[in-house]
Amino acid sequence: MYPCSVCCAKKAETELPNDELWQLYRTAYEQYQSEIRNGEKAYSRYVNDFYYYHLPCASNREADIRLHVMRVCTLKELLEERRDLVDAFFAKDCFEEKDCRRMDELFNTAKNLNEPEHVYLAHFSEEQIRLITKFAETTSLFNPAATEDDIRNLFECQLQQPLQATVNRHVALFFGKLREHGLLPHSWQMIMEDCKLVASSATNKPLRASQLRCGLSQARYANLRKKPNSNIPDEEQGFYDTCETFINSLKESL
Repeated sequence: MYPCSVCCAKKAETELPNDELWQLYRTAYEQYQSEIRNGEKAYSRYVNDFYYYHLPCASNREADIRLHVMRVCTLKELLEERRDLVDAFFAKDCFEEKDCRRMDELFNTAKNLNEPEHVYLAHFSEEQIRLITKFAETTSLFNPAATEDDIRNLFECQLQQPLQATVNRHVALFFGKLREHGLLPHSWQMIMEDCKLVASSATNKPLRASQLRCGLSQARYANLRKKPNSNIPDEEQGFYDTCETFINSLKESL
């Protein structure tokens, strides 16, 4: 009996394993290693045996049965239609859950294995997008104010045209703070330049990575120099502190 079936048998009859899809992938991988790489079966026989063996469902709940059948049939389609993915991932000496997720993504989106992955700044939940949008509006980060769709598309790098910064260094500081707290990739400045995500407040041209670095340095320098009797505007210190407070609360919602 294969691992997935053993696990299913041990679970209550009315409950599917939470990680059933991963278990099915893992079982298909192990059968591939044993039956295809070792030449024990023809590929079509391997696919059909996997399908017939795992199609029955131990649960007596209609919703669970439908979900289980959908998963098994989907995997059968993948095995039959995407031999390129199967040979690339199942021939590996080690098959991990991240490989399962990647195979599933490539199959569901009909993408090729070597097709470049979509570049993005971050994936935030709908609630986090709402919070960021409200923050951007309250602090006048962009002009005109950005909508939730704008903010979502900004982080997904799918803007049709860049958002315009109200103050360049404020934009640089905000995104720099996101990176500082581990919410953006290391290359966030180059991603923003390449995808033309934010335009300069002065020229309306997309900000370059060098401008973002310069703006971030200026904002940090202004904050470090801020003293009670300095001539640095109070709003510089206020925006720095506001960013820090907001991003700490944003992290708590992750």
